Amino acid sequence: MNIKQEALKFLLTIIIILIGGYFLHQFLLTTYFPKDLTSILKFSYKFNGGITILFTLTIILLSKKFKDQLGFLFMAGSFLKISLFLIWSKLQNQALDKSYLLTFFIPYAICLIVEIYFVSRILNRINYKKDK
Repeated sequence: MNIKQEALKFLLTIIIILIGGYFLHQFLLTTYFPKDLTSILKFSYKFNGGITILFTLTIILLSKKFKDQLGFLFMAGSFLKISLFLIWSKLQNQALDKSYLLTFFIPYAICLIVEIYFVSRILNRINYKKDK
């Protein structure tokens, strides 16, 4: 599979999963939690989805040139995503209670699973023995 096909497959997969996850998450939040977390939920899905798309497309596009550093790029992206969220929370003076953290970490986990799937596919295709 070439890079364009891999990128398109990733984009379609992440968009479909995020839309389905968002509506299911919103339904469960409005049904079981009296607190209104809709604005945080929207931000969380947009933030996690946007950063995931940016980082994973970067990894897909750089997979041929920087194949030895892909794992490090993936780990750095995950660290940066959590760091940016915590910085944003502090700037917004948002209390980090359980419902707020779950509202962030459920879309984070969804995105992370999709990221891991696509990055592992790329890493499995790389033939390191051929280079030696």
